[in-house]
Amino acid sequence: MSNHAPKIDPASKLMFIAAAVAILLTVYVLISSLINTYKKNSIKGEVDSTQLVATASKNLMPIGAAATSDAVAAAPAAARSGKEVYTAVCSVCHASGVAGAPKVGDKAAWEPRVATGLDALLNTAMNGKGAMPARGGNPSVTDDELKAVILYMTKETGFDLGGGDTAANEKPAATKEPAKKEAEKIATPAEPEKEEAVKKEAPKEPEAPAVTATPSTPEAPAMASTETSEEGKKVYDKTCFACHATGIAGSPKLGDKAAWEARIATGMDTLYATALNGKGAMPPKGGNVALSDEKVKAAVDYMVSQSK
Repeated sequence: MSNHAPKIDPASKLMFIAAAVAILLTVYVLISSLINTYKKNSIKGEVDSTQLVATASKNLMPIGAAATSDAVAAAPAAARSGKEVYTAVCSVCHASGVAGAPKVGDKAAWEPRVATGLDALLNTAMNGKGAMPARGGNPSVTDDELKAVILYMTKETGFDLGGGDTAANEKPAATKEPAKKEAEKIATPAEPEKEEAVKKEAPKEPEAPAVTATPSTPEAPAMASTETSEEGKKVYDKTCFACHATGIAGSPKLGDKAAWEARIATGMDTLYATALNGKGAMPPKGGNVALSDEKVKAAVDYMVSQSK
């Protein structure tokens, strides 16, 4: 029996070598992939992702956003025009000439005042003078709004101050030096003599009906609802306070029970009619004709409720 070495098929040797190479390549690919993954994870956080985060947050925000109270408070209020300030504040006195205030359109009354210049008029409006309170009694009126309303009233009366220092300080052609002295007298809305005369006339306004043997005093209606009371207070704070807070021209001061007693005795209908149509030194609707009848009545209800 002869000893012969087994024959090796050349094809199987090639298949073995190919399999080995494939295995090595697979192992290489796996190791390379692990190394790359490790490197990427090891530098996580070094890349600036701030912009990506901000964009994602913006995309996730709800559509529309409510303004916060801080944002609302920070937003400056739009300045009102001279006409708006006049209607809301100054018309109370300057539409009817209460307590000697120069009426808009009364050129003779305004001429000596205009002669003092825009700066002097603005200073008087800012600080008050005589019966006129500072800023017309409304501290919310800004300096720019005061200047605008002065220019508006003088322009409506026939004077063009223009807003500049030169135009403001020019005297009207017909005004002479003596006009300055006259201006000092007229600039004070309520001179002692005039004020005394007004006071003597004023008591005629609240004339109470003669008391008969069987007095029938109409009683004020039941208190208005809270909503109506709040509306009345708003109207008082914007319009009626100009006279009723200080008692200008004999108007009854808010809270003065003695001054209001005789007026309340005439009945609410009479008080409403007086407020709507005016009486004595008080103009219709307190000089603010833009007010509705309901708002004027609400203001009367409020003042009566605070003065019983």
